[in-house]
Amino acid sequence: MNARLVRLLPLAGVVFAVLSIAGNGSIGDFPDADTSIAKLGPYYAAHHAGIARGGLLLHWAAFFFAFFAVAVWARVRGNVSPLVAGAILVGAAVDFADQLSSAGVYSTLGFVGGKSVIAPAALQAWHVNGSGGGLTTGEGGLAVMLLALAAAGIAGRALPRSLAWTALPLGILQLTPVGFFAELLFLLWAAAAGIYMTVRPGGVSVQATAAAPIAVAT
Repeated sequence: MNARLVRLLPLAGVVFAVLSIAGNGSIGDFPDADTSIAKLGPYYAAHHAGIARGGLLLHWAAFFFAFFAVAVWARVRGNVSPLVAGAILVGAAVDFADQLSSAGVYSTLGFVGGKSVIAPAALQAWHVNGSGGGLTTGEGGLAVMLLALAAAGIAGRALPRSLAWTALPLGILQLTPVGFFAELLFLLWAAAAGIYMTVRPGGVSVQATAAAPIAVAT
């Protein structure tokens, strides 16, 4: 039973993608950070339930992302250098923490947004925190994770070349102004990687490992 659960663990990437899409869909069209206080009150009065539900879904998505990241790390760690394997875990941990923090902000906004006792200025401060803007900590962590996975697949062949070569531009794009859209593409990547690793649970071959001295542990 335990072995079967381990084999199915990469499917956490699929669950992560579904929950992330559902959570963001529940939150909906979130106002910009510069939205006036006069508009925020009516907005949260009408949408606070969906925002709270979205925050809860994003909380669960973060945990399934962590399970997926552990599954990927377990798949490649024996075929790459400790530096590359460590970068995968560090990057995933940073992104996981940022996802939890962001989900917590949305949950709080959903909980307090519909309460008339909340001061408008306090609501606006929380809203600015949730609306984001600029490069986030999570995008930086995800960039580290994806670039390490690209190295593991391209140089070490610890992942299929298709996953490795698509992880490379996704990792770079996390560090650009279009990082938000790159995160959306990462959901598709995580789902595809999870399905592949479940269908093809075996590790890389000895021949493939020997052909990649750059990433293989010495």
